[in-house]
Amino acid sequence: MGGFDLMGDEDGSQELPQRSRGAARGGSDRSAPSVSPVLSEELRQRIQAAVKAERADAAAKDGQTTTERPGRETVSAPADGGVAGPAVNGIGGARKHERAAGPERLGKPEAVGKSERLAGPKAAVRAESDEQPERATKNGTSVKPPPAMDRPASPKPAVPGHGRTPARGRTSQSGHPGEITRKESLDRRLARIRLVALALVLVVVGSLVTVISLHIAKSSNGNSGVSAAVLQRQEALERTQAATWVTQQVNPDDVVSCDQAMCNALRADGFPASKLLVLGPTSQPPVTSAVVVVTETVRDLFGSSIGSAWAPAVLASIGSGVAAVTIRVIAPHGIGTYQAQLKAGLEGRKNYGKVLLDDNRIRLSNTAQQQLASGQVDPRLVLATASLAGAEPIYVQRFGNVGPGASASIPLRYADLAMTDSAAHLASAAYVQAMQTRLSGLDIQFRPARSQLVAASGGRVFRVEFTAPSPLGLISGSP
Repeated sequence: MGGFDLMGDEDGSQELPQRSRGAARGGSDRSAPSVSPVLSEELRQRIQAAVKAERADAAAKDGQTTTERPGRETVSAPADGGVAGPAVNGIGGARKHERAAGPERLGKPEAVGKSERLAGPKAAVRAESDEQPERATKNGTSVKPPPAMDRPASPKPAVPGHGRTPARGRTSQSGHPGEITRKESLDRRLARIRLVALALVLVVVGSLVTVISLHIAKSSNGNSGVSAAVLQRQEALERTQAATWVTQQVNPDDVVSCDQAMCNALRADGFPASKLLVLGPTSQPPVTSAVVVVTETVRDLFGSSIGSAWAPAVLASIGSGVAAVTIRVIAPHGIGTYQAQLKAGLEGRKNYGKVLLDDNRIRLSNTAQQQLASGQVDPRLVLATASLAGAEPIYVQRFGNVGPGASASIPLRYADLAMTDSAAHLASAAYVQAMQTRLSGLDIQFRPARSQLVAASGGRVFRVEFTAPSPLGLISGSP
């Protein structure tokens, strides 16, 4: 081409005369010039470049990385990361382009650049390394390749991840998809492990809570095998204490309902066997009795109906938990009638209390005055105290009940009196004897169950006590 300077032969040799196209093989052509034409330096240089390209193609053929598709040109990835130009199919392809190009095309430097790009990574040594012609791209622009340098034996992409996807799970310093996929997979596995561990912890904690709850429930219900012996001893002890309380505090003429074991304990303690009603699995609520001794067996038989239907008031409560024993007053006509009678009796006891409050022979503590004024004192005890005051002057310290846990509606059944009174002018022993003589002469319905000396918080006192249960109505007659 006109744009390139003519270059001399590198080795300095002369070109041999060559026959021109169309010349006869057998002899000389009459029409041909007498002097054989000589190749020009430009044509010679182009032919030499084509030969060099063929040699380079042959050297790179073994290591050339190509992608071939049927019916299309072969594409080769440049090893140096430059812009890829159109490819040819080896040496044969170069020759094909020579024949198609003609003399003018063979002399173009672009053809040499194309052939050199096809050499691939293994073309480490080129025929000429001092000067390289510019390479032509598909759109005709020229790109000058970098100087030739040694390349590795196997083709590798110049930039990591360029033109090739890393294998799954392979790490990369630049955070390629393989590394991200591996991290995401590891995070998912760790998340699943955490969830499984949390579920196991919850299951273990729930199991421990369930076991502890069951153990506590069994212990509270007396079903634990470890505490069975202790529970039996506790029940026996509280049964004995309840039997003693009933024998001392309940009127022996009243009927008492109880389970078999409790009735046996009451008989052993001296309560009349004829006044005991044994409760069993087929028993109905014992509304014909005056008192019921409620143990665990009786609670199992009647449940909550004991307190809500036919035995509303508690005379005493002994023990606690499963082995607890309560002594209750039975309402023979139901709770409604019982409450009505209790209210009517309260008003009558208030009127009785005024009798003692107005008697100048009776001195009362502040506590005793309040108890009388509010109608808390059993009417039998009010009349007995008035009878004692008729014989000797007395001083009442307080009124009360024997038995812990009694209902507030239960009337007070005993009175604690001072052992002497200055107005009586008697010694303590003579004074106590005079009061006992007076009480023993009273009518049976006003006679106390016990009158004796007892120890109290303020010292020894003379206690006058009536049995349970107290009558709901008033007592007719006079002491």
